[in-house]
Amino acid sequence: MQKRLNLIIVILIVLLLSVLGYYLYSTNKSNIQQPKEVQIKVENKETGLFPPIDAEFSFQTIDEVDFRLKASDKKIEIDGLKDKIVFLKIFGWDCQYCKKEMPELINLKKELGNTFEVIAIEAQLHSKEESKAYVNKYGINYNIVEGAVQTRFYSYLKAHYGWSGIIPLTIVLGKGGNILAFEEGAKSYTLSELMKASIAREK
Repeated sequence: MQKRLNLIIVILIVLLLSVLGYYLYSTNKSNIQQPKEVQIKVENKETGLFPPIDAEFSFQTIDEVDFRLKASDKKIEIDGLKDKIVFLKIFGWDCQYCKKEMPELINLKKELGNTFEVIAIEAQLHSKEESKAYVNKYGINYNIVEGAVQTRFYSYLKAHYGWSGIIPLTIVLGKGGNILAFEEGAKSYTLSELMKASIAREK
């Protein structure tokens, strides 16, 4: 009798652990599959959209490198980078899809060198110190911009390009700042394929 009771208790414990394990797995899987959104409010004024289509922005990387951007219709010119292909990205350190892109961005930067640049804005409000720690952890070899002060730029992208706030966002800029691609969220193709398609579009 005691053996049967012990067996029933063991079976109940196993079932309970199985249910709990499945619940935790399902919750974690759901979190990984869904790209995280950056909740940025689009600013509007009675006189029209703000910022206007012709606007200027300043970025400073966590290493205190400054970039000045001049945005206009279908173009974002970056001082000093007008002769390069640029990936202008919005990402987050906690975004699973963003993390998956990092090794490819690192390899692209290594392979293409000075002909290619990446400027990545961290939009999940990590501090500069936290971003520096992540840069060291992942071996990042491209520019990281602290995103807390870039809400005006987010508003610009939402107002004029319909950005939904989903990350990762990749804006491919050709020579002269022409916008060759505006891709948000996870994609089935690689960043290398996106690069090739964008360059072909520019020719």
